[in-house]
Amino acid sequence: MFEQLVDWIKQNYGDARKIIEIGVGHRIDVAERISQALPLAEVLVTDKDESWVRSRRSGRIRAIADDVMFPSLKLYQGASLVYCLHPPEEILSGLERLANGVGADLLIVPISDERHDFTHDKWRELVVRGRVVGWLLINAANR
Repeated sequence: MFEQLVDWIKQNYGDARKIIEIGVGHRIDVAERISQALPLAEVLVTDKDESWVRSRRSGRIRAIADDVMFPSLKLYQGASLVYCLHPPEEILSGLERLANGVGADLLIVPISDERHDFTHDKWRELVVRGRVVGWLLINAANR
């Protein structure tokens, strides 16, 4: 599924200067694939676990400790897309505030059996090759 997601990001954010994954945890492979697919974009990953961030070195990808519930907005300035893979429901409001605050689109990929409240008119189901892979919130400035 993540290959389809990376292809979709490449097609839809091919001219992005910055793309950020929030709450990367130990799964940095998606950000690495995005970086390979979009070599001109800065790909940044964040996680609130500072010890993990200090131990992470991954070529072109910068890893920075930051908490999405109390973000350092300067880090996210200039991002076209902010995305999060399998976020816990309690951080969804923080993700939305962050994306809105910096003018970025927000892509959420929930765990397949989770049912977050994405039924609002503002969220768009992201379907790639007939399969729902996530939910997209397009920033009003980007419409």
